Amino acid sequence: MLPTRTALTLPALLVMLTGCGAVSAITLRTTTGSVAFPDAAPHTLRPAAALTTQMPATPAPKPVIPAPATYLVTTVPAGAGHEWLEILTSSGHLVARTEITPTLAWMTAAGGGGAYWTENVAEHELTPSGVVRSLGSVPSDATGVVIGPDGTSYAYATADPARSGVITNRIVVVRAGQPPAVVADRISDPHHPTADAPASWSYYLIAWNASGIAFARVPSGGCGCGSFDMQMQSVYSAILNPASGTVTTLTADASCPLSNVGPGTETVCFASTTTATNAIRIASAGSVLHNFSLSGTNLAGDAVFGSSGNALAYVTIPVSQNTCGATLTPTLRVLNLATGSALARNVGGFTPKAWAPAGPIYGTLVSGTATWLAAVDPATLAVTRLTPDLSGAALVGIM
Repeated sequence: MLPTRTALTLPALLVMLTGCGAVSAITLRTTTGSVAFPDAAPHTLRPAAALTTQMPATPAPKPVIPAPATYLVTTVPAGAGHEWLEILTSSGHLVARTEITPTLAWMTAAGGGGAYWTENVAEHELTPSGVVRSLGSVPSDATGVVIGPDGTSYAYATADPARSGVITNRIVVVRAGQPPAVVADRISDPHHPTADAPASWSYYLIAWNASGIAFARVPSGGCGCGSFDMQMQSVYSAILNPASGTVTTLTADASCPLSNVGPGTETVCFASTTTATNAIRIASAGSVLHNFSLSGTNLAGDAVFGSSGNALAYVTIPVSQNTCGATLTPTLRVLNLATGSALARNVGGFTPKAWAPAGPIYGTLVSGTATWLAAVDPATLAVTRLTPDLSGAALVGIM
């Protein structure tokens, strides 16, 4: 759920480090095929029905279009060094999957059209019907990919080292039928640091929503050990409008790294000292909306906004457990941003990943060597297990 790790990114080999395990190159394979599961598929139920239009009698009433189904996108080890990229229903039943070469977590995604991954220097999509298609190219040195709100556009980041630690950082957008377009191009020069970035840094892509592409400028090189992964490095973050090129600062305080971005421009960072989280800071376009106090005995992270931006789910751990190899006792908390009141429950190793509109909070639940996908009711914090043990599984997101 919260393996104690800190990712410091992009040494000279143009790779992302997570923990102290560096992936120096990605060996890409062609996918071996995709599957859409019929009703009789093992351990599955009927996939969510596609929307259909019936021809009504004259006069025709205005059709009622049901809300789209929520699907979960996951990765599960497949053996022999491969993994399955899977689409599940909201109750955990398998709809479609394709076998891929294991890739870095920030090179898989969930979007409006399905599940996405980078392989053979291209971006691919798996739909709930089992169709696989290629959306366009991605260079072999790309360090992250995010999917646009339309489900067909995507953005990737690159970091090209030059001399004496100088890195050329770019964000590139690819839209259907159009050539790749560089929307951000900036030098990182440790000999000439700037106030809005570490001395040596690279782009870390967080999300692409209606407000733009959220990113952070994170330190390059090295590795360490700490909780809440890349969030602790997202100190200098911003959101980029890919059409106009306008950049709006989200966080620029070394004591309050960005944890997540909401459906609008809402952001949450957990202001902390070297020993504890002091406050939850909620902002919009960089302007602080709320400050909520936290206990001085905890660290916080893994935040997920509700679909309307008026509630926040997050996890806290005792400061004493913020060491390599510690046994964690995390607490899940759901905060009402209007009232400041919060529900709290120790639900084991649950990591919230996505909050469905008017629905549950989805994530992975780890207990020992077992991993399940689970849903948590935000009103009661009751936990529903969605899958059998899927050792090594990860929830990529929802669509």
